[in-house]
This record gives sequence, structure tokens and C-alpha cells, in this order.
Amino acid sequence: MNHRRILFFLIFIIFLFLNILFLLTKNHLIFIISNIFFLIIIFLLYIFSKKFEFYKEVYNAIFQLLTYRDIKSLFEFAAHKISELLNAERTTIFLLNKQTQSLWTFVAEGLEIKELSLPISIGIAGYVARTGETVNIKEAYKDERFSPIVDQKTGFRTKTILCVPIKDRQDNIIGVIEVLNKKHKKVFTLADEELLKVFCSELGSIIVNIRLYEEIQVLFESLLKSFAAAVDARDPVTKGHSIRVSKYAISIAKALGLSPLEIKILEYAAILHDIGKIGIPDNILLKPEKFTQQEYEIMKTHVEIAKDILSKLHLPEEYKDIIFIATTHHEFLNGSGYPKGLKGEQIPLLSRILCIADIYDALVSYDRPYKPACSVEEAIKILYEMAQEGKIDKQIIDIFVSKKLYETEQRKFVRVNKEVSFRWRRLTQDDLKSVFYMISKTQNISLGGLNFFCEEELEEGSFLEIELYLPDYTIETIAKVVYCLKESEKYYKIGITFINLPQQAQEKLYKFLDTSITSFN
Repeated sequence: MNHRRILFFLIFIIFLFLNILFLLTKNHLIFIISNIFFLIIIFLLYIFSKKFEFYKEVYNAIFQLLTYRDIKSLFEFAAHKISELLNAERTTIFLLNKQTQSLWTFVAEGLEIKELSLPISIGIAGYVARTGETVNIKEAYKDERFSPIVDQKTGFRTKTILCVPIKDRQDNIIGVIEVLNKKHKKVFTLADEELLKVFCSELGSIIVNIRLYEEIQVLFESLLKSFAAAVDARDPVTKGHSIRVSKYAISIAKALGLSPLEIKILEYAAILHDIGKIGIPDNILLKPEKFTQQEYEIMKTHVEIAKDILSKLHLPEEYKDIIFIATTHHEFLNGSGYPKGLKGEQIPLLSRILCIADIYDALVSYDRPYKPACSVEEAIKILYEMAQEGKIDKQIIDIFVSKKLYETEQRKFVRVNKEVSFRWRRLTQDDLKSVFYMISKTQNISLGGLNFFCEEELEEGSFLEIELYLPDYTIETIAKVVYCLKESEKYYKIGITFINLPQQAQEKLYKFLDTSITSFN
């Protein structure tokens, strides 16, 4: 029992004693004193109820932390909640990258900047990351450890700081929480410190669990992409089709406001939708002309082959619908599709989305030898014609067109030399959310790079998604722009470094670049 409860108990006992004494003596002085004690009891009850509600809110917030499965969403919620509970202006949550000795975050609450990276050699957050100490500063600019760099970048004025390390179960520092500016010109208290330490303790365990979950997800996605790569190896003409279709499908799903789980199911189904083509004979799969009717019927069996292959996978319960979605992308609303001739509501929304994404990519692809690529306008016209025939969902096409989701897959093509070429696209802030963890924990950001010329100016420090094509190998990776130089009125010279390029991929790339005149960083 704490001191406050003991005090409350004693006051209550005195109140009872005085009331009994008054009844026995009828002394009005005792009555007045008794009422004073009664008011004190009411006041303490009010204080205790306030404290109870506050700690109830704290524990509810901690419980909510357990529901998050990705670092970005977790940090956004935690930062907002901590600022609210501690009555502070801003909260920033950093992850520690031990290899690069830096702190990373994409969640700096209230700041305009979306990405923040700081060396641990400077600033209060860096000091806490190095020492593991809790720091409570009443006047930031009078503390020699404080660095005004972020204030200078953002125009924010830091006054008071409370900074606590985030640790895992082995007591290793994995990050830092920095809370800024207690409101109403107050300073952070010992109670604030204790509360933040409780949060950090829970947050550390949850971050570790999310990292494990994300690593399992990466392994699972790698397995799925290896299936798609197997199809690419059989049919290099349509190389990258499944990945492009997944990107179109995801953009449509997001525009429709579907849940994260539905979007994941759709993404995986899109990656796997053509896996059955691995069972189609080469003389049909690789035929450069249009199919005969008999050949077309054989090609259609790729859906049943896909179902047979995927049914042997032990998928988590939440992903059970992947198989059905992946194998119904050729079904049409009027029942003229295959393999089952499903109609209307028998075809799930995710299958309808996948169908449209698949058709659009097939129409605009430049890599089909039996047909020229359609322009965007021609492809959209064909989609609307198919909707008018009752085959595909017009409402999905309307979203796809009105929001210009056909621009989702806008990769630029670069020929490096005879053997090496690549396609790239700039990563958006939404893209960076999904790759943030990989970037933040990378062991070496300079495993190799390339120079290339581009008509578009790329910001130094921005990230690109790269798909490298070698004669017998395709490499998908992330690259960081290290410089952008104006070479002429039309072109910029871009220098990029690859992030965590696998050793095998690096060796293959070196092999083909060694004999070229291409500059390699």
C-alpha cells in the first residue's frame, strides 16, 4: 500500500472518530472539524479518480500497442499517444542502426520533414543512444549535449526535453524516444520519466516481435517472388509482368480503401496469378504468334495448374483466400470467363481488381511479340469496351482512370552496356514506409553503384526502386541517389549506390561491368 492510500485511510478513520465523538458530545467545534475532514476526503477521492482515469488511459494505450504489426504505424500511434499523455508538443521515436552508428525515423510528430537521420555522436537522442541514460533537460539551449540542427531545419524551438532509451529483452539499446516541450511552460517531472520508461519497456518488446514478424513476411514474400521468377525464367518475354500487376492492383485497392490484410492478400495473389504457366509446354508458352484455338485451350489450363501448385502450400489462416483470388482472375462478370464461368457476385472484389490490373498490363506491355503495345488511351478504351460487354467492373475502371492509377508503374529504362540494363522508378513516401525497416538496418549502404544519364532531376538522398537485367539474372533492389549533376541542357548525370545488394548479385554485376566503359562507383 503506497503512502497516499495510507494517508487517505487515516483521514477516513479520523473522520469516523470525529463523527462518533460529535454524536456523543454534541460539540459544534467537533462537528466543524469533522466536516473539514469530510471535504478533505472528497478532494482526495477526486484526485484518486483522476489518477485512476489517467493510468487507465495509459494501460489502454499500452494494450493498443500490441495490435500493431508494422513499425511505421506503431511509431505513429505511440508518438501521438506519448505527446498526449505527457502533455508535450512533439514526440520522435528513433531506431538505432548500430552498423552505421545513426538514428533513423520516419515519424517526427508535427515536423514537415518525413525522413530524419542523425549520427549518434551528436544531440540528446544520440547521447541517450550511446549511454543508455535517461535525460531530462529543463533548458535545451543551455545544455552542451543539445544539437540545434533539427530546429534549424524545421524552424521549431526546443525548450524542454525528456529522452529515454528503448531496450530489448537482453537490455540492448534498439532505439530512443525523445519528447519535446512540456506545455504551459512546465518541465518534465519524475512521474513523466517513470511513465515514459514503462512505455519504452513495452515498446521494446513489441518492436522485437514486429521485426521477427517482418522477417518472416520477407521470407514468405521472397518465396512467392521466387515462384514468379520461375515463370519469368520460362517465359522471359513477359518478365516482370506479375510484379507490375501487383503494383497496379495494390494502388486500386488502396484507392478503394481496402484493409491492410485485403491489400496483402491481393498483392500475394497478383504475384502468384501466373504461376501455373510453369506447366505449359514451351511450344505454346513461348510461341511468338497468336494461339490456335487448341493451343488457347491448353494455355487456359494454367489456372488449374496454379491451383494445384498453390494448394500444396501451407498458408497462414489469414491468407487462405490467396489461392481463390489468384485462380479467378480470368473470370468475367457475365460468366464468359474461365475456368469456372463464375458470374457477378460469385467473383470477389479482389479477383475483379486483379483481372483489370492483369488486362491493363498485358495491353500496354511492350514485350509481347505477337502484338504491339497499346497506348494508355487505347488500353483504357479497351477496358471500357469490356465493361460495356459486361465482362469487367466499370466502377473499378472509373477509379483506375480518374485517379490516374495507370501511372503507378512508371519505370524508366536505362541501357548500361550490351549485357546490362535496368528499369527504375522513384520511391514515394508511401513506398518508403514499407522499405523503411530494411533501409534503417542496412549494414552497408555502399556495396556498389552506377552512373547513368537521365532527363529528370533526382534529389540527392532520395531512393529508387531498381530492377537490374543481366543475361541470366534479374536483380531487384533499392538504391540511394548520391549525386545529381547537370551535364547539359537536357541531361543530368545520376550517381546511385545499392542498398544491401546480395553478394551473388554483386559478383554477377561486377562481371558484366568490368569489361564495359560504364563508370562504377
